[in-house]
Amino acid sequence: MNFTVNVTLDKTLKEADISRNAIAVEGKIRPATISELCNGKSKSISFETLERIVDALNRLDSSRLHKIEDVITIQYDKKA
Repeated sequence: MNFTVNVTLDKTLKEADISRNAIAVEGKIRPATISELCNGKSKSISFETLERIVDALNRLDSSRLHKIEDVITIQYDKKA
């Protein structure tokens, strides 16, 4: 089964009015890592980094509970 991983972090940051730098500082993540994710240049993400981003989102934006889907989503391709 084929699938596509979509990074939704940049959209989430814009909706929550959080800068890339703020999420990097709050999550103790390299700013370059956040930039690579948002620009679609990252080839992988560790569970630790994913957890740090989601935790930082929840600390910086208390308007709702952020989840993994606010950072990445997986879309499965339909069979032809």
